[in-house]
Amino acid sequence: MPVLEEIVFRGGIQTALFQRQFFSRRWYGISVANVCTSIVFAAMHLISQPPLWAALVFIPSIVFGWARDRYENIAPCIILHALYNAGFVWFFVG
Repeated sequence: MPVLEEIVFRGGIQTALFQRQFFSRRWYGISVANVCTSIVFAAMHLISQPPLWAALVFIPSIVFGWARDRYENIAPCIILHALYNAGFVWFFVG
């Protein structure tokens, strides 16, 4: 799932927003495009998760989005997302 989610959110939505001047503005290295994309990303998790868990998805999403802005590529986002999911499963399920 990390590959598909990062293609859609970081490769599609965040990249499209970042091309607009307002959304490319940054605050401490975090772009407005990243914040908006992360809000949508967290909201989409409401489909399968309780509200608190979905809201907490916002934090790693900001990190994934920062990697997209920093490296101008979604590969680091996919790697971070996969590692995050693996760590989450190992910690909570394993």
